[in-house]
Amino acid sequence: MEELLVKYVRNECSPEEEQWVIGWLQNPDNESRLRGLMRKQWSNPSVSGVESPDWQQMWLGITRQSKDLPAEPEPPLYRTVWRQIARIAVWIGCIIIFGLSIRFLREAQLPANVIYQSGADQYMRVELTDRSAVILNKNSKLIVSSDWSGPNRRIWLEGEAVVLVAEQPIGFRLSIHTADHVVTEAQKARIYVKNQNKKIRVVVEQGQANFIIYYAGMLGEMKKYALQPGGMAEYTEKSTQLIRRQVNPQAYTSWARNE
Repeated sequence: MEELLVKYVRNECSPEEEQWVIGWLQNPDNESRLRGLMRKQWSNPSVSGVESPDWQQMWLGITRQSKDLPAEPEPPLYRTVWRQIARIAVWIGCIIIFGLSIRFLREAQLPANVIYQSGADQYMRVELTDRSAVILNKNSKLIVSSDWSGPNRRIWLEGEAVVLVAEQPIGFRLSIHTADHVVTEAQKARIYVKNQNKKIRVVVEQGQANFIIYYAGMLGEMKKYALQPGGMAEYTEKSTQLIRRQVNPQAYTSWARNE
């Protein structure tokens, strides 16, 4: 190594040797070895006839070259923070897009929702896949979601019906949609539901249910009201007025007794 350094100082190195020496000198791990060679040179004069490199001059040259190198400016702190935020935002965006893609693909593979419509002079009983049932009064419409694999099993009702909610697995529930922002949820119950002329009425005959109103104009606020047997919730969409009271459920469900 010393011979190669001597050739480098004398400008006698080939281009390949010169590049190798420069790389060796610029490696911080070799600094201690170079300092050792310098101490050896200073404490032991050159043997007659053998020329040794001027280690001190070489070290000063390396130091000078290092000072002349342009320093890489550190980016401002705010720029570093914004870069991290941008990376996180990109990852979150990718995750959301991936999730939505899976959802849309899954929904595209599902069959269409099933629609039931009772006639002007007939009732209709609809059996659901979870052993629940819906008894439609005359001139009523029921839409049943085709996706019953998740915990939210959804139906939409227009008109009047009695919903017999079968016992659901833990964490599952049947959601009865009567408007874009009004939902009744139950896990095991017998419920009277009426959705007519923008007025919604829910009466619990057996079991219990949650009457939920989503207020879109109030930062997505949701209000949930628990209904026990005999409990009624009546909501008018136009006035957003809610009335709750105790009633006799049979006064509302007697027409469905024989269905």
